[in-house]
Amino acid sequence: MQTFFILGSHPDLAKAEILSVVGLNSKILLESSTVLVLESVEMPLEDLQNRLGGTIKIGVILDEYLGSDARACANAIVGKASEATGKNKITFGFSAYDLGNPKAVQRIARSFKTLGGEIKNALRDTDRPVRFVMAKEDALTSVVVETNGLCESGGEFCMFATSTSIILGRTSTVQDFKAWSDRDFGRPARDSRSGMLPPKLARMMINLSLTDPSSSIILDPFCGSGTIPMEAALMGFKHIIGSDISEKAIKDSNTNTDWLYAQKFLHPVTEKSEIEFHVSKAEDVSKFLANPVDAIVAETYLGPPKHGWDRPALEALKAELMKMYRDSLVTLAKKLTSNGTIVIAFPAFVVRNEIIKLPLKKAIEDAGLQIDGTWIYKRPDQMTAREIVRMSAKGGSAFGGKKRT
Repeated sequence: MQTFFILGSHPDLAKAEILSVVGLNSKILLESSTVLVLESVEMPLEDLQNRLGGTIKIGVILDEYLGSDARACANAIVGKASEATGKNKITFGFSAYDLGNPKAVQRIARSFKTLGGEIKNALRDTDRPVRFVMAKEDALTSVVVETNGLCESGGEFCMFATSTSIILGRTSTVQDFKAWSDRDFGRPARDSRSGMLPPKLARMMINLSLTDPSSSIILDPFCGSGTIPMEAALMGFKHIIGSDISEKAIKDSNTNTDWLYAQKFLHPVTEKSEIEFHVSKAEDVSKFLANPVDAIVAETYLGPPKHGWDRPALEALKAELMKMYRDSLVTLAKKLTSNGTIVIAFPAFVVRNEIIKLPLKKAIEDAGLQIDGTWIYKRPDQMTAREIVRMSAKGGSAFGGKKRT
């Protein structure tokens, strides 16, 4: 079976997350800035969607048609949509995505209104009411797909434009936008002054650690208000440890994780006794951490909030931050199992549309670690972006010996 993934706002990071979860046995067949198509995905697609933070939709490939005429897909769409169970209304819709032919995407999308009318007429032979959901843009959003119940009814049919053909797919599952929003904006303890790690990014970073939640111990030594521990709990990690130098941060972490359980977000449920928090510097984690952990996932201090950077001030800040990070990395590397992984979000600074990264390589190597991958996470108009860095012990492999489920 061939599986397609519609990627979120940071496609490179989303692709790395997907491959970290599904493993190397899943071969990449096609890819673009918005789509990834894999072969041999073994994980149930709904479970996979719930696991991933950076993927908007997941579905299966149905067929391929030469040329760029969307009407070639009509018979297959009628057949699949008519299989909708129950006696209720058949609801269906279309989306167009680029897989190497952006001009064809626009042409395909312009034909949706006519094609939708033709398919709607053909489906009336089922003696059931039929509704066509029309996209305002080239593609339906996950919100539109979910609120109209397309996956449970006739279906959302995705048409992927390649240089020679249209590949037809059907969406199986979409991102639970409400749950993500609730955990981001609904949590009781939010500290915008010290910065807030988005839950989706926290989830992506945890997945990049290549660890099996059912048998792994995870540490966040800069836990802030507890976003990473909360997402780790949702993923079913065996043992979750958070620490922060700020007493307020630890109080906020406890408040937010208590709220997480009360809201019944957790599936599967992780026992409360497996989540613990400590007031501590990152350099002092040995005081409460007797045994090594399988994964260290964290966002470090990103520096003061700024609306712009001048070079002298930025150079001074970089020197200050690097001293702090060097000490922390040396300590944290010693608390990692031999095949463990560290994933940390470091600051990267935007100066005149250029992203200035920190000189991290030497500090990471001096700690006995190697860099296995880096990705930039930046929202529009941010002056401080995040550089996500995955590290492991020198001589190891990012995928060597790691378990994924």
